[in-house]
Amino acid sequence: MRADPIQRAIDEDLVRVLYAQDPIAFFSHWFSIAMLVAVYWVDMPYPQRFAACFIFYALANCAGLVLWMCHRRWPDALQPRAWIYLHAVRNALLYAAPGLAIWFAFQSPHTNLPLLHTVLIVTLAAGVFMSNGFDVVNFTTSIAFLLLPAIVLHFDVHTFDRTILAIVLAFFFGAINVYALSYRKLFQRVVQARIDQQTLAESLAVQKLVAEEASLAKTRFFAAASHDLRQPLHAIGLLAASLNDPAATHTQHAKTADHIVNNVEALNQLFNQVLDLARLESGVTQVIKLHFRLSELFDRVGNQYWPQAAAKGLALRIAPTLAVVHGDPVLLERILSNLLSNAVRYTESGAIWMGFRRSGRSAGGYIEVRDSGIGIPPDEQERIFEEFYQVANPQRDARQGHGLGLPTVKRLVELLGGELHLRSVPGRGSVFRFAVDTGDPARIVAGLNETASGGPSAPGRRVLCIDDEPAILEGLSSLLGRWGCIVSGVHDEGQALRALDEGFMPDAVLCDYQLANHRTGAQALAAMRDALRRRGREQAVMLLITGDMASAELQALASQGIPVLHKPVTAARLRRTLEMLWQQADRSPLLESTQPEREPQATPQVMIGGHAQGAG
Repeated sequence: MRADPIQRAIDEDLVRVLYAQDPIAFFSHWFSIAMLVAVYWVDMPYPQRFAACFIFYALANCAGLVLWMCHRRWPDALQPRAWIYLHAVRNALLYAAPGLAIWFAFQSPHTNLPLLHTVLIVTLAAGVFMSNGFDVVNFTTSIAFLLLPAIVLHFDVHTFDRTILAIVLAFFFGAINVYALSYRKLFQRVVQARIDQQTLAESLAVQKLVAEEASLAKTRFFAAASHDLRQPLHAIGLLAASLNDPAATHTQHAKTADHIVNNVEALNQLFNQVLDLARLESGVTQVIKLHFRLSELFDRVGNQYWPQAAAKGLALRIAPTLAVVHGDPVLLERILSNLLSNAVRYTESGAIWMGFRRSGRSAGGYIEVRDSGIGIPPDEQERIFEEFYQVANPQRDARQGHGLGLPTVKRLVELLGGELHLRSVPGRGSVFRFAVDTGDPARIVAGLNETASGGPSAPGRRVLCIDDEPAILEGLSSLLGRWGCIVSGVHDEGQALRALDEGFMPDAVLCDYQLANHRTGAQALAAMRDALRRRGREQAVMLLITGDMASAELQALASQGIPVLHKPVTAARLRRTLEMLWQQADRSPLLESTQPEREPQATPQVMIGGHAQGAG
């Protein structure tokens, strides 16, 4: 891939060097013509042929000057390689005359003329080496016409001194070609080093620009986030202070408490959205693809937003579909939730439509969300994917959202390997769409709309919880116990392994990420997985719970498909995650035996992270 740019750079440098020396060469060749005419003037053999030869030499020299002038006037008229070939033709014509003219010396009765002529062409050959040695085409055409006729004619005399001279010329011819080869390699290395340095400089400049833009974007992000986080906190502080007013009535206290609750909800929503973006940026968000019915996902999302749409008098229409999709239902649900939330927020009348279209795709189709809202002007359609940017909320009213939904949608679609497309006309609404892949109905593992108590149930399941925080361990044990699970809570990896030795064989292992003694949950789960594998319990599911988002180890876990729940974790989200993991673990042996051509999967696992999972 690098050869073409480097070769072009070499060609461009060759052209500059070749043509830069032509004015000097023009006068040098006129001096050569004058010297040869002076040498042969006393006794010129075959005058007419000699005159024709040197007129040709003079014309070739003038033609070389014309070529130089054309290149100087119109340097971009031809490609560099074409200019090089033209220069080689000029050399062939120019050096053929003095090279072939040595024949006249051998026709003269003066025995010194061949020697004088040979000295002259050797001098010209040295000039050829200096001015054309770094280009094989120009050097070869020049040196061959200059030296080969002399070598042949000296050998043809059959005298000792001429034979020795012919051998010396032949050696000189070979040596000058070898040196020219080294000269060319050195020239190429110099040019390549220059190109590498230039490429490195350009790369550093680009990286510097990217870093500056990232720093500026980060500054803008934190400035906007700081503003939107401080607003509800400021309001909560003022409202809380007003609760201490003894003159306030019960009704006023109740109204103030409602305002506090609303601001807390807004703060929690913003906090969760920022965490969502941070997880996407840190690379720990996992893509766990399943085969599922798209209609079930549409129903789940639609049920969340039908009441809001109805409250504004909007018609929320969801097109029926029989499509089976292969994708991550959790991430798709977050995408559609954000798109529908935006559509409801910025549509005052009319309808919102969500559906699936083939649109000419043979192996899938497109999910579309349409609205009849305010639309987005063309000059703002790129900016709406910037964090905290909102088209119709210059006052930054938190009730109109925070401008994080569409940036999250764009990143999620890209994480799934697709591209988010937007069509919008101000005053007539917007259309968002992205591609999804077709799934296999025979490989549907679980229904998305099954309740937490449906399917494989929690009662009787054995769960091992690992956490060094007693309060969290007690809360997990109490919660799982109410679901009917048999729970064993331990503080570290060593106690967990001892529980296995004592005969507690778990169906699931829940582990916190940060443990005591500088151990991590990833290390503990790896040790538990090995211990369970030795005991024939490979179907036990592993679940990591963490508050971290930027750990390199978490990124490695995400790439391996190990499920991760990010704190805060709701009871409904934990219940649904465990149910789906158990469903897959229970059904995977059957699927492997009945579906021999299914795609290879590392572990039958599902990750549900973020705040909008539609759990329970």
